[in-house]
Amino acid sequence: MSIYSTNKNGRIATVAANEAYGANDIGRILYESQLNDQAIFEAVIASDFMEIKGLREGTLLESEIKALNEASIAEFFKKIGEALLKLFRGDFLVFLLFLGITLFLWWSQTMNQSYETLMKVPVMVSDVPENVRIISQPVRYLNVSLSGKGSSLRKSGRRGSRHVVYVSNSSFTMNQGHASLSTLRLRDSITALLPPSVSIRSISPDSLVFQYAQQHSIMLPVEFSGTTESQDQFFLERIEFSPDSILIKVLDSDTAVHRAVVDAGQIMLSSDTLMRTVALKRDAGVVYSQDEVQMTVLSQQYTEKSLEIPITGVNFPDYLVLKSFPSRASVTFWVKMSEYDLVTASDFRVVVDYNDIAGSDASRARLRIISQPANVRNIRLQTRSVDYLIERTVY
Repeated sequence: MSIYSTNKNGRIATVAANEAYGANDIGRILYESQLNDQAIFEAVIASDFMEIKGLREGTLLESEIKALNEASIAEFFKKIGEALLKLFRGDFLVFLLFLGITLFLWWSQTMNQSYETLMKVPVMVSDVPENVRIISQPVRYLNVSLSGKGSSLRKSGRRGSRHVVYVSNSSFTMNQGHASLSTLRLRDSITALLPPSVSIRSISPDSLVFQYAQQHSIMLPVEFSGTTESQDQFFLERIEFSPDSILIKVLDSDTAVHRAVVDAGQIMLSSDTLMRTVALKRDAGVVYSQDEVQMTVLSQQYTEKSLEIPITGVNFPDYLVLKSFPSRASVTFWVKMSEYDLVTASDFRVVVDYNDIAGSDASRARLRIISQPANVRNIRLQTRSVDYLIERTVY
């Protein structure tokens, strides 16, 4: 289909030429005339010799385009209907009927004949004791050769592939790490899956074989491996795991020392609680009861606090009394925000040790902190030494 446009001066320009253009594409025609206010657009569909006129400013008549669309669609479906009527005339329907009857008779005759086929039956070892580990697994499928009528064989194939034949570990002959079982002993179990008219010709392989070893179980506590870094004065309180211990199974011949360790990498302490699922480090040859544990990191935010602590003497003879200048020392430390008011000056003891000043000519004595609460950290003495006098007591 070709589309043309013309202006009032009679000049013709080809806008588009494509057999695939339809009525909707006509709306895309734009023509820019040198005289904008006088531009008139016309489109001629060469194949149908239909004409659509445009309004001024290049706007096409939407009602005419819609009518053209509806007419084209109706014509298309009309042709489809005529083609279907020609196809399904009386002679053709009779042909289809006899063809269907022929196919049905052929199928019935085929399904009543005897055939042979191969069916795969999944097999699995069950009831394995806790102290036995299968090192090399037996085959996962048995190849069963069947004979019977075609219709019955089709049903057998569907049944066999959907049902697993479970073989108890106690059915195997166990001898020094080698277990074996003749597949003929599974014939009855497989026959139960088949229709009565289907028979088993052979089963391959002729034996189920696997290697095993003795093992024992150990319960191990979960250990943390990694580092923590404090942010915003959050400090680590403790790390908890759920579960806090796991069961591992190791071979009796394995004499190595095993641990249940999680490698959490670096943990940034920026809140009071952090929960994360972490994987366990796995040792070769060890069976773990689970691969991951839930880790909860608990931390507390600390704040700074200062207290004035009285200075006392220690290790002084009974007849000597210490007088220090000043008599109190300022101690600064970090304490949990939740326990800020619980820490008081009586929890600390700042002293001058007589052993440090006995026989010394120094005019200043060094201060020591010999007692502090367990719930504080980063303790600092603002005054490290003081002037002092030693008075003798007269009785």
